[in-house]
Amino acid sequence: MNRIRIHVLPTSRGRLTPVPRPQEPLACSFSPRPCSQPRLEGQEFCIKHILEDRNAPFKQCSYVSTKNGKRCPNAAPKPEKKDGTSFCAEHAWRNALALQAQVKKSNPGPVGETLLCQLSSYARAELGSQSAESSRSEASRILGE
Repeated sequence: MNRIRIHVLPTSRGRLTPVPRPQEPLACSFSPRPCSQPRLEGQEFCIKHILEDRNAPFKQCSYVSTKNGKRCPNAAPKPEKKDGTSFCAEHAWRNALALQAQVKKSNPGPVGETLLCQLSSYARAELGSQSAESSRSEASRILGE
């Protein structure tokens, strides 16, 4: 039983036209081992290896651990001042939180006596005959209670 084989060339009928894929970012150029992280815009390395490029606008993070005295190995943007400190994203965020907490502690809000003194000006306008001293002592008396 001999069979005849007929070769048919593939046609484009019924096929979808390929959609061009968006260009993927280039991988990091770190040479000691392959790194699949995307490069930083306009640079040859990813954020992890950007310190390999001496001309990059990054330097080592200025954070020093209080526990072991070691510096953070992450990259941080170079500050405009020569001796300015610069932190990586994680330590900049932690510093911002610490500053917010410190501001909240140092500025607990208006003290009760100050609030009463501010309100005493309204009472003075109504009473008319009381002096500022007597209204201040009244505020202290109310606080004492």
